[in-house]
Amino acid sequence: MSGVSVVEIRTLHEEPPMESTTVLMLVTAALVVAGVGVMAVAGAAAERHRSRVLAAWARERGWRCDRERPELVDRFEGVPFLERRSNARARHVLCAERRGRRVLAYEYSYTAPHPRHRDQTVAHVYTVVVAALPEAVPLLQVEAAPAEGAPPRPRLLEGHLWRSGEAGFDERLAVLSGDDVFAATVLAPRTRGWLLSRADLVPFRFTGQHLLSWEAGALDAERVQARADAVIDLVERVPAGVWEGSQGSLG
Repeated sequence: MSGVSVVEIRTLHEEPPMESTTVLMLVTAALVVAGVGVMAVAGAAAERHRSRVLAAWARERGWRCDRERPELVDRFEGVPFLERRSNARARHVLCAERRGRRVLAYEYSYTAPHPRHRDQTVAHVYTVVVAALPEAVPLLQVEAAPAEGAPPRPRLLEGHLWRSGEAGFDERLAVLSGDDVFAATVLAPRTRGWLLSRADLVPFRFTGQHLLSWEAGALDAERVQARADAVIDLVERVPAGVWEGSQGSLG
């Protein structure tokens, strides 16, 4: 071929035009954005459907149901709640009077940066169940003891570790106390035995005029009833002399 080298011909065949590369990148970006949009729409539709199902469930059983209540995001302190401004939400809120006590249940969720991948986030979802107490009480938190060798958990609330002196209980459960007399009164031997006998024990905390429990996972309406009964069972095990005045309220 006159005037055109072999190298120039090879280059012309191997390098795509710049316009084609730009178009390909734009098309790819558009497809990604469209995919994210479709996922967002599908997720919103799923949430609306879930809200309708929960509302129907609540009406049939005498519970009040609210799709979301922002004021609950920072109503309580300590695990699993965030202490700083965040994107946390309190959704699928159920409220009722059960066995003569006001009970509140809701789904608490937030997203946080992934601990190892900075460009990713992790969703944290918890089910919280709260029962009103007749009187304000000192802090008393009970949760599974950390595994041997595990790093100590951060203390988000003022208090100190309390030990019952019963090896089986102290090995399985960690107790954070703001008042040792109250801790010993609530966690009397019979109550400790009852707690150890429960296969579905979840963390709980007496704080102010509330007893709350929490567990990881989305709110499940049928399980909420069992969790509410477990919280009420615990309240009813507190010696009557601890309470004065009338029932507390929630909602």
